[in-house]
Amino acid sequence: MIAVLRKALLALYPAESGVPVPVFPAENQLRILIEHGLYYSFMARWVSIEDVHEVARRLQVATETTVACDLQAAMRSSGASSRKPRRAWIARLAASWSLVVYLDGWMPDSDSDLLSLGGKSVFDVSCISGIEEIEELFYTHDGVSTGTIYDEEEYLVYWDDLQYDLKSTDGQLEEYLTILGRVAGRFLDHDLFSSQGLLVQLPPD
Repeated sequence: MIAVLRKALLALYPAESGVPVPVFPAENQLRILIEHGLYYSFMARWVSIEDVHEVARRLQVATETTVACDLQAAMRSSGASSRKPRRAWIARLAASWSLVVYLDGWMPDSDSDLLSLGGKSVFDVSCISGIEEIEELFYTHDGVSTGTIYDEEEYLVYWDDLQYDLKSTDGQLEEYLTILGRVAGRFLDHDLFSSQGLLVQLPPD
């Protein structure tokens, strides 16, 4: 059964180079988060929209406040305070997919609805490893939150063979990131976080 699933997975995720994306990430996903300063508080959304400017438009950010930069430059920018808008970094993840990383410990629920309109899919990952707190892997499609990805039969092939330790926060997060890497056709990697994305200021929730 596992061999059949793996064959199906390889067929489902062709990389842009034409070479299938590995069923499992080449680099440990938690280590990637640690090396980029995201491990202790990681809040992000996988969005089935490739155009980062369209993602920003749906988030209703002011275009004049956006800055093109990589993740580290975005994180070095001044953080949120009572007088400053909160921020996010948006990057093209893969064909038909973007990643939105929220930088100030705040991920508005309403964003998933806005981002998923028009038949788009959005997956939420919210984890604060420092206090062992992780939310379920929520899924929103076309403005409707239908629960977690595990409730959707169409996504069974993406996680049915995984054997991470789901009793631990790290195990859950590693599984989430593996599932979403399979869904989008690209796992988190250094090249992604070094790429030019958009630093945006989010409107009040």
